[in-house]
Amino acid sequence: MNENEHFDKKSLKLLISKNPDWKALARDCVCFANAKGGKIIIGIEDDCDMPPSGQKISKKLPEQILKRIEELTINVGIGVKIKTAGNNTEFIEINVLPSASTIASTSDGQYYIRIADNCKPVLPDELSRLFTDKSAFQWETKVVSKYYWNTCDQNKLKQFLTDIQNSQRVSDFVKQKSEEELLTYYQFIDSNGNLTNLGVLWLGTQQQRARLLYAPVVQFIKYNERGEKVRKEV
Repeated sequence: MNENEHFDKKSLKLLISKNPDWKALARDCVCFANAKGGKIIIGIEDDCDMPPSGQKISKKLPEQILKRIEELTINVGIGVKIKTAGNNTEFIEINVLPSASTIASTSDGQYYIRIADNCKPVLPDELSRLFTDKSAFQWETKVVSKYYWNTCDQNKLKQFLTDIQNSQRVSDFVKQKSEEELLTYYQFIDSNGNLTNLGVLWLGTQQQRARLLYAPVVQFIKYNERGEKVRKEV
């Protein structure tokens, strides 16, 4: 497959050499995130369709990629898998999600975008247009990994249901809803019963939360007994 706006290939040498070029990979992830997302294949040379004979991938490399990209980028979400090619060799597939409502950048403040098969820097006067192009996006209600609601942390679910029943701020109409109806009402699940990002954040297990692709910003507001706002933190 030829490289294009949504697809790029890189040699495995990029990451297993004496001095891995993590910044180059981070830059490519930012490029795809600021465009429409894309796929980066690591382990297939530019002029080849298959990995070299006998190529195997360390099982630790995907986790290392996730960690380094998280450290070197801002507003970039990726998924990393080891895959097997038709010649029974292995390669790495990185799926880069589009940054739907924010601008992705490297951690040192550089902006890039994928145009055709090239990664181009975004100039300062182009940033405003890039912001304008981003459509409205609700992170909370999106379903990324399909976790059915009853696979969540049962202790957290029980505590949530107890808090709802004991709260004076919740109406009797809401309290009478079933478990699944309550989760739908608070947008913790979608119409298929799968946990939304908000549901994973609030009720998910540690493993489920670890797979959230964007780090959320959480704000809490504290009120006193008179209903006056006395504290707010982000």
